[in-house]
Amino acid sequence: MLRRVILDIDGSEGGKERDLPTELERELAAEGIGLEQKDGGTGPEEGALYLTDRPQKVRGRHGEDCCVLLYLTEENRGEGFDRTPYAVESLEGLDADFLKKVWQRHAGEPWEILRTQRLRVREMTEGDLDTLYEIYAHPDMTLYTEGPDPDRGTQREKLAAYVGNVYPIYGFGLWMIEEQKSGRGIGRAGFFWREGAAYPELGFAVEKRSQGKGYCLEACGAILEYGFGKLGFAGVQAVTEEGNEASRRILRRLGFWEKGPEEGGRTLWLNLRTIG
Repeated sequence: MLRRVILDIDGSEGGKERDLPTELERELAAEGIGLEQKDGGTGPEEGALYLTDRPQKVRGRHGEDCCVLLYLTEENRGEGFDRTPYAVESLEGLDADFLKKVWQRHAGEPWEILRTQRLRVREMTEGDLDTLYEIYAHPDMTLYTEGPDPDRGTQREKLAAYVGNVYPIYGFGLWMIEEQKSGRGIGRAGFFWREGAAYPELGFAVEKRSQGKGYCLEACGAILEYGFGKLGFAGVQAVTEEGNEASRRILRRLGFWEKGPEEGGRTLWLNLRTIG
């Protein structure tokens, strides 16, 4: 877990702030995360995030695998930062949640996306392999959607590639739905891009024994708001296969409307966020 944020900014570019906003300092302190300026230590340190405009120097001091958040300036903008996936141009607007997520991505830990009254939505991990097969175990689960690969070794590779590439690149994907009370994975839901689509697509699946409890509507309603609010989507689409009346009912209750039929008997649905 994130234990310390170390602010190490030396650039001479004038007019840019060099201190973390007071509100952020309070957030970090409330979560037990320390804050230091210009750490002079050496060697790797567990749980430290370095917010710096000199990542090469920081890595030289603390090791190539240390967690770096780049402070981007006009002075360093032209340098190569292939191993620094996250950057900020201002300290204003930073919050503790973002800093924790940068650390989690570095450490390979899944992001928690949101919670509802009964459910937790989080990124999948490679450890969810067995859960995926349990979710799709009932034959009805693959009537209208594809389940995991029959070969567990192949599915393990697919899951690892998905976790390692889709979430960091897009910032979203299909997420795991868990019961908060039991911690058990009961389904998947989230967004993905279909080739040629105008909007990201909502997909969802809840295991057979957990259906009829309102879980799918509860999770997807919160996920849809997350897409509009946090991810800034102007619209979301969905596609249903012919005969999938359960998904059609859920989409209607989520505010989607039918745009029209597509090839293969599928129907396209849209939910557009009205601006202003």
